[in-house]
Amino acid sequence: MGNSSNPEQWAVQERLRFIERAAYWRGWVQRQDLSAVYGKGAAQVSADFQKYLELNPGALAYSTSRKRYEGQETMRQALQESRLEDAVHQYLSGTTRLPYGAVAQPSTNPSVEWVVLPQRLAPVEVERRIFQAVLHGQRVRVRYLSVHGSTAEWRWLRPRALAHDGHRWHVRAWCENHGDYRDFVLARMTEAEWPVAGEAPLLPDKDWEEWVTLRLRAHPSLTDEARTAVEHEYQMENGECRLRVRRAMLIYVQAHLRLPGEDGALAPPRLEYVAG
Repeated sequence: MGNSSNPEQWAVQERLRFIERAAYWRGWVQRQDLSAVYGKGAAQVSADFQKYLELNPGALAYSTSRKRYEGQETMRQALQESRLEDAVHQYLSGTTRLPYGAVAQPSTNPSVEWVVLPQRLAPVEVERRIFQAVLHGQRVRVRYLSVHGSTAEWRWLRPRALAHDGHRWHVRAWCENHGDYRDFVLARMTEAEWPVAGEAPLLPDKDWEEWVTLRLRAHPSLTDEARTAVEHEYQMENGECRLRVRRAMLIYVQAHLRLPGEDGALAPPRLEYVAG
């Protein structure tokens, strides 16, 4: 539903989504809520509620004693599926929305908390230059701190794509210094020059273009109860779940799920606790 080319229709859909979110997550919504948020009069607000009731019959029931519409136990979302993150941001004050890949800040609400990890960000000027190089198929010269090298070095890259591993941004790029495709962590780039036109078409990146399907199951060492819990958590069917990933991103999936690599080994540690 909705029409982005019609501002009024878009505004109506936004108000209907507001009604749905409030009733579904908070459990109720009042006419005053719409008036306060969208500045609409009583007639328009009543029309919005009527439209939603027609759209999702049985989802709401009006409480005359509380003077509000209450979401019913059997209510289903009909417009746009919101998730727990939306509800936390909307109705638990002191929390912020956590977009994918964002750096979290501690919550000030005692009802919710999340892990705050160290920031792993490149300077915004570097991000801008890398993004434009990907967008326009250009070359860019960057100063890169490699964990496998002893010094920072300048290198020419031909960025092909951006990739997020769940914690940090990478750029998939042809490295002119080494003559192959590699992943570069943006947070390890200290400087980047302004991108320039590429001199020749890029060679195919087979690891980026190839997709692999991982077939995963609960570990056989688990008890029956633990295996059932794992199968439910990962939404397995017939004791198995499948993940389709680019081969170039496979190592990050393995790290997240604590799976050994193709050689059977786990990734080497990069951090340790400080004693004392």
